[in-house]
Amino acid sequence: MDYDFDVAVIGAGPAGSTAAYLLNKSGFNVVIIDKSFFPRDKLCGGLITVKTLKFLERIYQDNEESLIKNDIINFSTNKFYFLNKKKKLEDGFTKIPTHFVERIIYDKHLLDKAIDSGVKIIYGEEVKKIDLETNKIVTSNGDTIHSKYIIGADGANSVVRKEFERKDLIDKNYWLSNLGFALETFVDKEKISIDKDTMYLFFGYIKIGYIWIFPNKEKAVIGAGGLLKNLDGNDLKDVISKFLLSYGVDKNTVEKCIKNIKGHPIPFGNFIRNPAHKNVVLIGDAAGFVNPITGEGIYYAHKSAELAAEAIIKDHKKQGILEEEYIKNINMFIIHELSKILKSRGLYFKFFNNYYLAKTLMYLMFRKINYV
Repeated sequence: MDYDFDVAVIGAGPAGSTAAYLLNKSGFNVVIIDKSFFPRDKLCGGLITVKTLKFLERIYQDNEESLIKNDIINFSTNKFYFLNKKKKLEDGFTKIPTHFVERIIYDKHLLDKAIDSGVKIIYGEEVKKIDLETNKIVTSNGDTIHSKYIIGADGANSVVRKEFERKDLIDKNYWLSNLGFALETFVDKEKISIDKDTMYLFFGYIKIGYIWIFPNKEKAVIGAGGLLKNLDGNDLKDVISKFLLSYGVDKNTVEKCIKNIKGHPIPFGNFIRNPAHKNVVLIGDAAGFVNPITGEGIYYAHKSAELAAEAIIKDHKKQGILEEEYIKNINMFIIHELSKILKSRGLYFKFFNNYYLAKTLMYLMFRKINYV
């Protein structure tokens, strides 16, 4: 079948759903295309930052209280514990709680908001062909979608970004140079020898990366991730397996955890500075908009979606400015911040992978000691 829309959004994660929602509210006829059926799970630690909470309240009127009440926020804690391998660096309580979501619920919540606003959705179809000049999309079912604008919100393995690469609009080698990889699994809280309500970060296991344990209502989320080219041949599954055994998880449970482990590439400093061509833009993970130290990408998914929507709205009024407008704003509000973080990454992990340097740094940070 042939379809005509003002905007076609490829990918129904937080970035795609947010862009579609905002554009539909502004009067555009919008469709989202996703290869999955929702709800679907997604590898992600699920940490929601303060910036994300503020965004959700501003755009969706979803405040902290309503997100907890409606079980969108799965778990909250003020407790943290940082370690270099098994040596304590710092622990304590944060003034503001750290919140966690399960992406299977969070993403469906945002997609439902887009659909309720009038956005059309095409589930279970992969984008097989995309023309960046005519904005024509062909799906795995043979459907053809014509649109004035295309938004690539289809994650780290984006087919839209790959078309940019094929057209030499962006450098594939640059993308691969800062590509990360993460593995994640779950373990019942009573099976692991940790405090059940604490967020843990472990350094020293991975050169440019870390291991995390994030709590939720029923289980502990265990993950490991880092810069792919600096993993030095280490098998992340083996890293997680040995890590779990060292924290008292029995061998049978570890084997189950490893069997159920999920892995996915993650952008880790390969953010694209020119994520637009004519009437096609990349947002979220598809454009590499992820914190190059923490790997957090939910906020940048939302923010880049908003910036893309704003640029499309302006272009609709004054033709031919989308590319310039989006690139200008993305560099101002996202790239500038990510660039500064990336510059400090080498030094950051050099400190945190050395127990004595990290311990000193933590002492200074948390005690706020001033030297004259």
